Amino acid sequence: MANLLIIRDLCEKKKITIRELCRRVDRTESTIQSAIRKGSTNTATIELIAKELGVSPAIFFDGLTESEREIKDREIAHLKELLAEKERTIAILMEERKNHKK
Repeated sequence: MANLLIIRDLCEKKKITIRELCRRVDRTESTIQSAIRKGSTNTATIELIAKELGVSPAIFFDGLTESEREIKDREIAHLKELLAEKERTIAILMEERKNHKK
C-alpha cells in the first residue's frame, strides 16, 4: 500500500489544488481523492502524479512525509560534508607522515 496522502503535501508545496493536479494528469478528482484515502491506485496514475509533482514515484512508498524527507536529505548532505572533511584531514595527515619519514 502506498502513502498517497503525500500528494496533498506536495500539491500544497507546489501551490496547486488537487483539482488542478487531476486536470493535469487527466484523472477525475473523485478517482484521485479515492486513491489518496485508500492508499492505492494503478502504477500509471502514480507515475503521472509523481511526474507532474516533480518527484520520484518511490516517494509514495518509503513511509516518510515530505518534511521528514527534507530533514533526511539535509542530514545526508551534512554527513557527506563531514565525510569529505574527514577524508581531507586523513590525506593531510598521510602526506605529513610521508614527509616526516624522509
